[in-house]
Amino acid sequence: MSVSRTGAQADPSRVPHDVYPVLRVSTEFFLRGFDLLCRLHDDVISGLVFTTIWQGQTLAPGRRPVRVRELSRKLALPYETVRRHVRLLEVAGYCVVDQGGLAIPAALQRSRRITSFLRGIHGNAVRVLGDLARIGVTKVLADAQRPLQSGRLTKQQLAIATAATGLLLAGMKALQEFFDGDLMKGLVFTAVWTANVKHVTNSAPAASRTVLEDSQRLPISILAISQSLRLPYETVRRHVDTLVKEGQCVRVGRQGVMAPATVLRDMAANATTSYRLVMAFVVEMRAAGVKV
Repeated sequence: MSVSRTGAQADPSRVPHDVYPVLRVSTEFFLRGFDLLCRLHDDVISGLVFTTIWQGQTLAPGRRPVRVRELSRKLALPYETVRRHVRLLEVAGYCVVDQGGLAIPAALQRSRRITSFLRGIHGNAVRVLGDLARIGVTKVLADAQRPLQSGRLTKQQLAIATAATGLLLAGMKALQEFFDGDLMKGLVFTAVWTANVKHVTNSAPAASRTVLEDSQRLPISILAISQSLRLPYETVRRHVDTLVKEGQCVRVGRQGVMAPATVLRDMAANATTSYRLVMAFVVEMRAAGVKV
């Protein structure tokens, strides 16, 4: 997940101690989650709509089916945009109208496609919890680290996957709001700055409690970002051009682009929002009996 200059600035002295290491490791979770959404549905907005319906239905099986207007509010997307994608999902058989709202058919909930998504999001959740333990934010994982066996998820594994789906949806909504409703632009920026520090995120210095300086950042090419996000090259290039024009990214010769440290420092308020989403997820995991 990322943050934008559109958000209010925060007093650095009031930023929680673990914000930046948590942001570095959790952003990997959100980008992998985006990839899972793309695998679930070729169109990411349809994936978000479908996943929101599924999560609500899983959390509260007896609740009345969700309506389009409620989906629009939950996703912070225009009503007509959500309605259009709902219609596409209906035609494809991914959701049905039930009691004036929308529901996922029971057979589809047990399908290989959904199971694959749940196994993927569960794996991502376990990985980010392990990363949080590595940087000293949570305890070392125990039961949750056991590899998934073939077949359906256990009750606890499903609870982890459902909570992780909620974190993914909350993160995507926050990212969209950070970038004035432009989710793709936010994802491109996120992919850029995450790639800039990936060599540090996956090593011991990831636990650094400050924004990494430009000397610790490596530029990334537009092609590499396009491939990592599974987005067309021209789409990524257009967003990068905008980010450079707005000063959120800079070009580093022919090596690629980079999000400067000063930009990330200016985004402290939104970084704190992202941090709180992740820590709320940790609390939810503890409530589910996961030892973190």
